[in-house]
Amino acid sequence: MQPTFCFIDDADFELDNFQQNLAPAFKGVDFVYARDFDRAQHKLEGRRCLCFLLDIYGAAPGKSSDDLPAPEVLAAALGQGFQVDTLYQNLEGEGGERANQFLRRLHARVQAAQEAFVAAAEQLGQSASFGLNYLAQVREHQPWAAALGYSRKALFADAAAMCMAGADGVLQKPQGDGEDAIAKASREAAPELARAAFAAVDRRLAAFTGVVGLGLCQNGTSLPLAEALQAAMSQLNGQGKRSAVARKEILEKLKSVRLKELELDQRDMEVILALWDWLSLET
Repeated sequence: MQPTFCFIDDADFELDNFQQNLAPAFKGVDFVYARDFDRAQHKLEGRRCLCFLLDIYGAAPGKSSDDLPAPEVLAAALGQGFQVDTLYQNLEGEGGERANQFLRRLHARVQAAQEAFVAAAEQLGQSASFGLNYLAQVREHQPWAAALGYSRKALFADAAAMCMAGADGVLQKPQGDGEDAIAKASREAAPELARAAFAAVDRRLAAFTGVVGLGLCQNGTSLPLAEALQAAMSQLNGQGKRSAVARKEILEKLKSVRLKELELDQRDMEVILALWDWLSLET
């Protein structure tokens, strides 16, 4: 069975765009697509997922609204009639000091636009709680899986909140003016996004595999299994050259260990099986 990734987004366009224009670059991976975590769990049908891509901004259940912000409200927030010349007036100092003062003024305009965006999103029933909620569920149900924020609208503060909540990183959806442009940008960005997601899986599994291996050594549970996990680490953390041959050899070592007879903790067993799935990836 191919390693499984999951993409959760509340917009059908985003799900379709990913399936058509991005997923082909994730060679050897089977994708599950869902509008929320519960549906994702249902579609996974008990399969382990190695990576969740989570839209950050989405509609909270029961809070969607079609009432767009009033133009006069946005105009006040964005500063309608703003004079660009005011950014340059009475700048003090020289060189870097003067440049930083100018950038602070310009950033204040950006900040005002961001605050207007957040207010508009909340009025329309959307917020970063969409991604944070599903991140928490991923960590509860499949803690070994990498979880990446994936958004076009999220702000810096939203990305920081995702990372502080335990995400393995944040990726930006390809930008474009209209669906056709987004599709084109998605195809172009797909290889880089796939590499970033694969690297996140490597990091997550390396961390969990190291903990399991250390526990095996401390308890004297199974030296052959500990050695197999140590060898697997070289294929995850960049210390050794990634090799299909090496992965196959590590898999053979894992297969030679009678896992069921070791009476491992269920969480440790899931980590080992997730590692097994990942080492089976055909690239």
